[in-house]
Amino acid sequence: NEISLPRDMRVFRSELRSIKAEVRFITDHIKKEEEEDDASQDWRFSAMVLDRLCLIIFSILTTALSYCTLFSAKNFFKLQ
Repeated sequence: NEISLPRDMRVFRSELRSIKAEVRFITDHIKKEEEEDDASQDWRFSAMVLDRLCLIIFSILTTALSYCTLFSAKNFFKLQ
């Protein structure tokens, strides 16, 4: 048993190194995905802000131009 122990330890260490390399690979892959997801979330937030801004501008312009059109009519205030 004492003679086979060092060989078993070498196999065990080799397996641990292999497992460590795989865990490192998976960890690096997950970190990369999280960084890409963060960038994607930033772009989604920017798009949401721009969309909201366009909605507000459209609403203001539509309301203002509708009032301008209605109040520019000559017969709008006459009740005849």
